[in-house]
Amino acid sequence: MTVGQSSTEEWITTTPSVLDGKPRVKNTRLGVHFLATQVLEGEEDPYAVAEKYGVSGEAVRAAVDYYQSNPEKMASIERQRKALFEEAEQNPGVPTSPAELAEYGTKTRSASD
Repeated sequence: MTVGQSSTEEWITTTPSVLDGKPRVKNTRLGVHFLATQVLEGEEDPYAVAEKYGVSGEAVRAAVDYYQSNPEKMASIERQRKALFEEAEQNPGVPTSPAELAEYGTKTRSASD
């Protein structure tokens, strides 16, 4: 087992009823895709992202490791996000944020992964 695998096992989990089963930091609703893209695409320091969302820097680094180690899964999540946003552009009634999802009484199809 590599160090990255150990780190991701310690910090990353999936639960079918949370974020539609998308990988996330344990004990949070912060998705791997969400955190990793802030670091990789937003070019933010992992520890700055960690502070921003109240998690450890190690958790964010594990999310980045998981993201980079699972490109097919992350690409699938990105496709789901894009499809949801395209649908929302056509139909403004489609909930896309956690607050909107709570208002509509559903916890599925979250774009905030």
